[in-house]
Amino acid sequence: MRGVFDSVASSYDLMNDAMSLGVHRLWKDSFVSLLRPGMGGPMRCIDVAGGTGDIALRILDHARETHGDRETRVDVVDINGEMLKEGYARFKKTMYHNSARVFLLFFFADALRIVLAAPQVAFIEANAQELPLETFPDNTYDLYTIAFGIRNVTSIPDVLREARRVLKPGGTFACLEFNKVTNPLLAQYASSPLSPDTPSESVFLIDSDTGFMTSIPSL
Repeated sequence: MRGVFDSVASSYDLMNDAMSLGVHRLWKDSFVSLLRPGMGGPMRCIDVAGGTGDIALRILDHARETHGDRETRVDVVDINGEMLKEGYARFKKTMYHNSARVFLLFFFADALRIVLAAPQVAFIEANAQELPLETFPDNTYDLYTIAFGIRNVTSIPDVLREARRVLKPGGTFACLEFNKVTNPLLAQYASSPLSPDTPSESVFLIDSDTGFMTSIPSL
């Protein structure tokens, strides 16, 4: 699986364009708008399986443009180094990459990795199923997002356990993923070989102490 993502890192969004006829970009816009980052002040966010940085960029743009927030931060986490390099290269072209710097070293898969960061965003190579405790302490984040990534993990329960661990009490877990069409009128189109699945959005409030999860209505 890692080799597959290495080979498609530079064209990953184009693949999603083909799978969704380009609509995935609108889904991501709506996904982030629903979360309203920055509305209650600066947030500490983690975007998992987010190597290309498109969700992180939307989070920072929404916080800045809608709420005047220039302090919200996003840690972009991906198990694939090539995807992270692609995301970092993209952020170098944005307003958020001013005085980018190397700020953290850690061990991953028996190799020393360098975490690349700009003031509001960091790109970190790590496994969502076992986030290193020294890099991702308990009760750190206000918002945890994973978009079109949970289908690629080998253990969803492990990912959810780690999400609960790193979220602050009352923090938000948000997952965007493809799903099957249930509307009978749309099902005929969805069954076409050329049509994509349609996504459903699941957003939950998680209390990291009790594990209680409250569903927020999807779009």
